[in-house]
Amino acid sequence: MIYCLLDASLGKSRKALISPESGFLAMTLLTIHCWKRFYESHYVNVFSDKKMHISHYLVGYLHYTGTLISILGELHGFVRDSDKSIDWHNLTFLQIVCANIFLLSSLMQLQSNFILVNLRKSNNKVVFDGYKVPHGGLFEYLSSPLQLTEIIIYLSVSVILWQSNTFHYVTLWVILNQVDCAIMEHKWYKQTFQNYPKKRKILIPYLF
Repeated sequence: MIYCLLDASLGKSRKALISPESGFLAMTLLTIHCWKRFYESHYVNVFSDKKMHISHYLVGYLHYTGTLISILGELHGFVRDSDKSIDWHNLTFLQIVCANIFLLSSLMQLQSNFILVNLRKSNNKVVFDGYKVPHGGLFEYLSSPLQLTEIIIYLSVSVILWQSNTFHYVTLWVILNQVDCAIMEHKWYKQTFQNYPKKRKILIPYLF
């Protein structure tokens, strides 16, 4: 059943390009990322009265489904006649460094969400549902720390899965999407708040 699903998604000619160690590490990190997102959505974020378009909601599900398929579709053990045992010694120093960068970026993303939440809370109670200029953390340098950390997260996984042919397209999609969101967000901040800090960049501190 799984073979058929992956064949239908990536084609029957797919090859086992991702080692078990790299695949396990990447899947573990992305699982942590998804649980963090769940925690943020249910216990951290304070949402406004604005509604999300159904298409954006569906794209989110398609993204994570496609991300999972892009890894499993080229992973040893999920391609016919490609069984291979895990040997943790095959993980490189660079992959371990990228895993730590992933976790640090995820933590910074959570910190940025707490900063946004505190704009609408006082004494752990929601007192405001509008928008204010955020300060602190990466917000001191750029308008879109959530987008920057998301890009770093996927770039880190791309390095871990450097053998893959498919996952890098997921990373490219994330980069294009997040850059577009960051540009629109920065423009909105500048148009909405006259006193918006001029030194803040869009996505990369001091550069862009």
